[in-house]
Amino acid sequence: MWARISGNQLLEIIRVPKGMKINGVQYPKTIFTDAWTDEERKAIGIVPYKYIGNMVNTMFYTTSEGPPVVLEDKVTVIRTTTPIELADIKATMKSQINAVLAAWFGETDWYFIRELDTGKEVPADIVKWRDAIRAKAVELETAIDSKGNIEGLEAMTVVTPEMLEDDPEAVAEINDWPVKPR
Repeated sequence: MWARISGNQLLEIIRVPKGMKINGVQYPKTIFTDAWTDEERKAIGIVPYKYIGNMVNTMFYTTSEGPPVVLEDKVTVIRTTTPIELADIKATMKSQINAVLAAWFGETDWYFIRELDTGKEVPADIVKWRDAIRAKAVELETAIDSKGNIEGLEAMTVVTPEMLEDDPEAVAEINDWPVKPR
């Protein structure tokens, strides 16, 4: 990205190369290629627009950006990453677990309705699976509650190279649910 500046004032952020009219002179979009040097662009008020820091927006962190800082040879924006409150992360993770349960129970509730309506038994493998996912949900919520820091909660959501070495189909702990029988 580029910025058009005048002194210490930001005039325009240029996200995509384009032809520009500056001080009455029309410049082609090639001013943003290797055909022009940084010094040549700087001479007409075009400088790099850079971010310092990473953009991280997950259930664990948010990123905020400070105002652009205009220097003579660049414009910088400082990104600051802030951890989300541990209790809020835990609540989000538990909410996701409940959403998984609701979706999966919703797919098999009809067996129980049919049993009430017609007397036909719910298949044993469905009953067993529903019991297993309930138990897994309790296990995951207990694991979440046991974590005292963000790193511990993050670890529940990633698949490491070591995990993949042991099992090429490994999934993150939070996604390791019993397999639906049908």
